[in-house]
Amino acid sequence: MGAGFSTVTPPPSQVSATSVAQAVWSYSPRSLTDIQSLTAAIQNNDPGAVPSYSDLQYAPVPYYAGQVSMTQVAAFIGNAIMNYGLVNPIANLIANNPYNLWTTNFVTSLAANPYLTGIALSMLLSNVYMSANYAQFILYQLAQNYYNKWIETVTASAPSITFSTNATISTSPLIAQSITIASGVTVTCGTTTCFFVAQSFNNYGTIVSYGATGAPSSGVNIGVGGTGGGGIAVIAVTAALGTLNVAGSPGRVGTGAYTATNGVGGGTGVFYVVTGVVVPVGGSGAGGVYAGPAGANGGGGGEGYQYYGGAGGRAILNAFTSANSMLTYIMQGLSDWWLINVLGKAPSSTTPLIFFYGSGGGSGSGVSVSGYAGGGGGGGGGGEVVVYGFTILSGTINAVGGTGGGSSQNGGGGGGGGLVFVFYGATSGNITASVNGGIGGDIGGTGSAGANGTAYIAQVTVNG
Repeated sequence: MGAGFSTVTPPPSQVSATSVAQAVWSYSPRSLTDIQSLTAAIQNNDPGAVPSYSDLQYAPVPYYAGQVSMTQVAAFIGNAIMNYGLVNPIANLIANNPYNLWTTNFVTSLAANPYLTGIALSMLLSNVYMSANYAQFILYQLAQNYYNKWIETVTASAPSITFSTNATISTSPLIAQSITIASGVTVTCGTTTCFFVAQSFNNYGTIVSYGATGAPSSGVNIGVGGTGGGGIAVIAVTAALGTLNVAGSPGRVGTGAYTATNGVGGGTGVFYVVTGVVVPVGGSGAGGVYAGPAGANGGGGGEGYQYYGGAGGRAILNAFTSANSMLTYIMQGLSDWWLINVLGKAPSSTTPLIFFYGSGGGSGSGVSVSGYAGGGGGGGGGGEVVVYGFTILSGTINAVGGTGGGSSQNGGGGGGGGLVFVFYGATSGNITASVNGGIGGDIGGTGSAGANGTAYIAQVTVNG
């Protein structure tokens, strides 16, 4: 066998980021002086003291060697981005991971550290060198209980917004550094679910949202089903909630004109819950075998005379195992929306925004002969509110079910109450949540009341 070199590959158990880092430092032309200078620059938070900006690729090495803390590294990187204009090379290092030093674990710890500010991280995510998939990865990591840092990052370059007059929102989510709704002002959601994301959310007025449509009338004497309450999501570091209104609308009254027809079923609602919370059913309309059956949330329509009242709207249920997992999923969907619509970066796969809202009430039925009134419409079901605030100051949330429409023949059933989820990180002030089911319509036969909803208020784990 001739002379030569043999290659010895250490087993994976002996390979670590630290061993790689130590090997990298041994490469020529690096010298002990260069090593000491970079370490000192990080310790002193002085990017200008780095011998060459190409040495930034070795910034993780002193951390792996135990010479600096992650807080020192984060402060140093943040300073390099904000005050030395080095966002391009640092984004490039994160994206390309030279010498396997900028590992995903290192980058995740860096992104979560409070000494790398939200605005510095936002600049990295929006940089041309940062791929959509890697930007998504970082945001998804923050969505794992680093809720405040996630909020600070996606709102860093956003404006502040004030509503001083009544308005209807046609675009959602609404992302801003601060959102203020003046006293006496009503903001109406133009979609079934409105998302408000802000560092500071200050509602001194009212936000209203509407959900699935109530069943239409098939004739002038038939009570129309009530519209379900909509969905409102507030994600903020500090939140004064004001009044959030996702109440179901009442069913309409049945009158005496003649129309021979069955009622129509209400629209379908969608709910997202923590395991153990159920969707409250609506009440059934009055009228015996011809009564409109209760829906999952929407109230049934009342019988006019010998025609069937419309069924209350059904509901689609999606459950999460915990409050934290629910918030994480919501923030992942918001992350992808922000990446695509604000940064113009499209990840290869995305999490959808979740939309939640109450079911519509069924309409009453007509009559087979003249002289009878049409049935009353079922009440719309209450909608859903999801709030996260590290500090929640106060708020009033109205998620009651709609009242069934009356009729001198048979009234509609009340809508089921809505669902309220309030998650706080540190403190929660005075929160009033109304989730009662709607009462049944009367005058003649009285429809059944809807079941009460649930107000779920809990502290969640927040790491940053």
